[in-house]
Amino acid sequence: MKVVVIGAGVIGAAIADALAVRGVRVTVIDMRAPGRGATQASAGLLAPFIEAHDEGPLLDLAVRSLAQYEAFVGGLRERSGCAVEYARTGTLEVAFTDDESHRLRAAERVLDGRGVPFDRIDGSKIRHLEPAVSEAAVAGLLIPAHGFVGAGSLMKTLLESARIAGASFEQPVEAVRIDPSADRVDVVAGNRSYTADWVVVASGSWSSRVRVTGASTPVVRPIRGQLLHLNWTGPRPSRSVWGAACYTVPWSDGSLLVGATVEDVGFDERSTVAGVSQLTNAVRRLLPGSDQAAVHAIRVGLRPATPDGLPWIGPLSAAPRVVMATGHYRNGVLLAPLTADLVARLIVLGQSDPALAVTSPDRGTR
Repeated sequence: MKVVVIGAGVIGAAIADALAVRGVRVTVIDMRAPGRGATQASAGLLAPFIEAHDEGPLLDLAVRSLAQYEAFVGGLRERSGCAVEYARTGTLEVAFTDDESHRLRAAERVLDGRGVPFDRIDGSKIRHLEPAVSEAAVAGLLIPAHGFVGAGSLMKTLLESARIAGASFEQPVEAVRIDPSADRVDVVAGNRSYTADWVVVASGSWSSRVRVTGASTPVVRPIRGQLLHLNWTGPRPSRSVWGAACYTVPWSDGSLLVGATVEDVGFDERSTVAGVSQLTNAVRRLLPGSDQAAVHAIRVGLRPATPDGLPWIGPLSAAPRVVMATGHYRNGVLLAPLTADLVARLIVLGQSDPALAVTSPDRGTR
């Protein structure tokens, strides 16, 4: 069996690896180097109960994927021999106002209903837990199950594991058209063409630019996210700390990542003064010691958003050999293990997981 994966971000690479280790011949094509889209700007947060506070299908998907992460990372390390920065040190979400505190209590009810351990931290005790947090904080919510993974090290390991298993990666190659038939799929990419048994569209914000002959494809729009990478001095948070206007992730090298803006500006990948100002003001309120931090880098990525906030994962009914795996918005890294597993089992074993009914691309075609 041969599969062409369009897109070499964390979703495309995870799918390529999952297929290749199952014996599938996989070719991954992308218009840029692997991981250079939204993945390069990802903070790598694994925090479903913050990203999806309310009960609903996104939270179900995120919780299920988080439960797979230990085995996911362990398998990658074993197959590739590469290191992956990965820690389940928990998250501390901080409230500065009564409204924000009420939001934390609503999150507690969700956690309690699912049997997920958590600790509510009174304002006076927050700085005992995390001295870097502002004294203005009135409440905190600690969720020990959360964590983070280094998106860069994860991508490197995915690529190495997939290549060892036989997958190939080609770039710069931009797919422009997919021509499906009953027993095969042809991909037209400039002056190149590919023929495969299946094609997976995992090209993030650019997915809507890939035309599928005879089928409508779901809409994905880019949402710019800017992040700051800070060189920190002095006491630093020991875990990811969230405020209403930003979040922070401490890396093992002593630096700190601050994210992220949410900007509907089309395919504009520039960093801006307004974006940097928004983040610096937010992190100074959350962690006053950031005043002394140096800006190491500004990262920018375009997150692929869907109208209802759920990713498109599954086959197109009008082109069953074309599988969508896109629209993960801010949760591509978090949802990578589950997405790869769903797509690989569908293609290799013909198993249609119940989750695919929720994420079906046919729920919103154009």
